[in-house]
Amino acid sequence: FPGGFFSRHPKVDLDLGTIHGVPAVMPGAWGSHLGLVDLVLDNSSGRWKVTSGKGFLRPIYDKAARKSVAAPDPLVAQLISPEHDATVAHMAAEVARTTAPITSYFALVADDPSVQVVALAQREHARSLLRGTPYEKLPLLSAASPFKAGGRMGPSYYTDFPAGPVALRHVASLYVYPNVIKAVKLNGAQVREWLEMSAGMFRQIDPKGPAEQELMNDAFVSYNFDSIEGVSYAIDVTQPARYAPKGPLVAPQARRIVDLRYNGQPIDEAAEFIVVTNNYRASGGGAFPNLTGKNIVLDSQDENRGAVAAYLARQQTFNPSADNNWRIQPVPGVKLRFQSGEAAIAHLERYPQIKLVKRQGDGWALFELTE
Repeated sequence: FPGGFFSRHPKVDLDLGTIHGVPAVMPGAWGSHLGLVDLVLDNSSGRWKVTSGKGFLRPIYDKAARKSVAAPDPLVAQLISPEHDATVAHMAAEVARTTAPITSYFALVADDPSVQVVALAQREHARSLLRGTPYEKLPLLSAASPFKAGGRMGPSYYTDFPAGPVALRHVASLYVYPNVIKAVKLNGAQVREWLEMSAGMFRQIDPKGPAEQELMNDAFVSYNFDSIEGVSYAIDVTQPARYAPKGPLVAPQARRIVDLRYNGQPIDEAAEFIVVTNNYRASGGGAFPNLTGKNIVLDSQDENRGAVAAYLARQQTFNPSADNNWRIQPVPGVKLRFQSGEAAIAHLERYPQIKLVKRQGDGWALFELTE
């Protein structure tokens, strides 16, 4: 099982790896763990029966010792070694250097460099492609989301690389998918609706409820949590989510996005904007309002990941800092709690608005936003 939170289900036995007494496994993402089911069989009656069973995972890599625990098949290793070695060398190629670590442990609760660098790269790439077009003069915004943010992928599924050389493999961690760059034309009101959909990432917080409340909505996937670079705003989590995770408008009177500004002024909801994103989002992925593929004005085939690599290469030395253009509004008297990978603890000093509550002993740790 990916984490201890499955123990909440009364029919789950974490020690035996069973659901309703039936062994079950969820193999590790990206081939990190082999899933095994061990069955005890009895043939004493002349007919085979399963008398008990256990489901468990076997890791292929020892993170503490930094070594593989799965021996490669010699013949396969020999056959693919030229391609494997060439791929490793290619992905290790240095693109730029960073003056501080880049991580995504807190990208769902605070403006974060791991997301902002993607948004900045997209915007710069799109600006060059829009030059000389009718859209060149319109305000240019950029939407990006955290791809590696734990969740069902486990407590180690985060971007985390140290200060120093940035290799292509690091860029692949910043941008996991082979999306291509697109841009759409929207008005200010539609930009607001885009952000309202993203704000479904959070549960509704009751200001008069318990002193400690869980912040994250587990039904909302992290790659649908877009932040938009080029505007500033706050998220009021005491309001109900305007949109359901699958897209339907469920609370027409609700407004979580507050103090939405462009160039320091309240956004003009009739003004036109160009928003850079990827093909998934622009063509309707995530069921965001007003994004159906019909308002695409930049139909590029350039990969978002390639734009990030080129942007970092031009910077040569990159200072990963966020401009804090968005924030979650504090709820007086309520501690907003969330979990992230335990390795996030080492980076807390860069996030004064976040504090550790406790280590949970299973790779996860509990944190809270301070007022």
